[in-house]
Amino acid sequence: MVKKVVIVDDHPLFRAALKQAIRKISTNAKIMEVSSLAEASTILAQEDHVNLLLLDIHMSDSDGFAGLIMYKQAYPLTPIVIVSASEEPDMVKNAIDFGASGFIPKSADLSIIREAINNVFEGQSWWPDIDANAIRNSDRPTNFNEFSKLFSTLTPTQSKVFMAISEGLLNKQIAFKMDISESTIKTHITAIFKKLNISSRTQAVIFAQNLEKNTK
Repeated sequence: MVKKVVIVDDHPLFRAALKQAIRKISTNAKIMEVSSLAEASTILAQEDHVNLLLLDIHMSDSDGFAGLIMYKQAYPLTPIVIVSASEEPDMVKNAIDFGASGFIPKSADLSIIREAINNVFEGQSWWPDIDANAIRNSDRPTNFNEFSKLFSTLTPTQSKVFMAISEGLLNKQIAFKMDISESTIKTHITAIFKKLNISSRTQAVIFAQNLEKNTK
């Protein structure tokens, strides 16, 4: 069976490295490369079954681990592996907490990348060799669980609307971007505000900033 892999990273050189590693494991894999969450969402909506999503968490339209949370809600059976230039213990713990199947540091050589991808293809997980005690004792902000728990209650569509609000888009712009009616956007916003215990777009932006800060 042909493996379907989506690479979400805005660095072309690292996308090329990931692609090379995948080709060594599965020569006929269907590899789709994108540089934003918006492009990834389009592909995931079109493809029947994706075997692996490789996700960089630091991109222009990504708020920390918000993309991982959103995709795990929408595609719970799709293995997602985080790729990051940072390999601090708290980053790895965040990935574990939010349901990732692995974490690949961008400093890893090709042999390690191949090992990680192959493990996930075989239904396993892969994590960098970091002291387990350091992960357990990583410095987490006291409001981390509150922000992440509230955000995880949003539906995939609500997550997209919320991220658009945090970018400063107006209802009309969000409706055009998502190809749904403005009245539907307003309904989603009402639900979002209720779930996140906020009452204004300004508070939504502040919430997004806190989420990003606490999940980097």
